[in-house]
Formats: sequence, C-alpha cells, structure tokens
Amino acid sequence: MKIDLGVVYRESRLRVSEMVISCDDTIAVPATPGWDVHAIVAHLAGAAEDARTGNLDGVTTDPWTAAQVVRGKDKSVSELCAQWAQDSTPLESFLSTPEGKPFSNAVFDVCSHEADLLSAMGQPVDLPEDFLDFARRAMTKSFYAQVASAGLDPIEVSPPPLEIFRSRLGRRTEAEVMAYDWSAPATDYLGLWFIFGRCEKSLGEFSSS
Repeated sequence: MKIDLGVVYRESRLRVSEMVISCDDTIAVPATPGWDVHAIVAHLAGAAEDARTGNLDGVTTDPWTAAQVVRGKDKSVSELCAQWAQDSTPLESFLSTPEGKPFSNAVFDVCSHEADLLSAMGQPVDLPEDFLDFARRAMTKSFYAQVASAGLDPIEVSPPPLEIFRSRLGRRTEAEVMAYDWSAPATDYLGLWFIFGRCEKSLGEFSSS
C-alpha cells in the first residue's frame, strides 16, 4: 500500500497540535526522559524550521534536537504550533513528492512523538493503520538488511506493527522485545533492533484496538 508521506506528516502534526494546545505543557513525557510536553513541541517545530532553513548538520543527534528545545523554550505552545504549521508547509509538500520518499524519517519522528504524547497523557496509543503498515515494512526490511550486513544468521520476528514501530525507535524495554516471537534466540540481534537505544522501564502503553 502506497501512502502520501506529506499527508501523513500533516495529519500527525494537526493531531499533536490539537492535543497539546490546551494541556499542561509541563507534563513529563516518559518516552523521552528529561523532556516535557513543551520540549516535544519545541523539538518538532524546531526540526521543521531546520528543514526549511537547511540547518541539517548533525541531524537527529542529541545536540541538534537539544538546540531546538533551547530555541523554543521562551515561546508558548500555541506560538510553537503556529511556527510549526508555517515551517512545515514546504516540508509537507516535499514529502508528498517522489523525491521525498527517502526522507520518511521525518514522518517517523512526528508520529513517534505523537505516540509519546498519547502515552504520557494516559491515552491509547493509536496511530493510523496505513502508516503503521508502512512503518512495519520499512523497519523490518532495514532490520533484515542490517542482519545480513553484520554477517549474522537470518532470523524472523513479526510482532504487531505498532510494536515494531515503537520498539525499533527505543520505546520498549529489552525484556519486552525479547518476549516477541523470534525464530531463534534474539540476544545477538538486539543491538541492531534498537535504533535509538531501549527503555529502562516499561512505558505501559496500550492500544484501543
């Protein structure tokens, strides 16, 4: 199934903006230790600004994202959402083109933080099925390619799409991932599975489906 990445990004941005505009922005977000709701929004707005201005040195690194949080610390959530909407217009248009397909990480980022916010607010972590299917295919393909490149024996694992998306981006504990139905012992593969480390404590997430 093909999806329009620009539309997926925009719809997630709108859901996040609606979620945070009237909530307590000091609520801690356990999926991103040290960040609260305000920091998440500052990062997302700052990332769109950096994409617009071409400030991509160190993209996805901790210093890059930390600078976004610092830039946005004195702005209200409503101001950050307005900035995000303005700066996202060219990004969303680009993501909708064939040239934007290799930049799906921008979509993974916004949807990941949408899920982080839902989890922090005690809401079901429900993301669009078409997006989760896209993420499942992309993330399992990249994992199996990493396994082959590392010279490890082939292995199979097929948890639900939401689990693949959340765990590969570091939102599950090692024990939670080890409990997946692996075709062989998974210990030697965990370093490849986790893209951004792993949770030390379970987030206790749930879905309404």
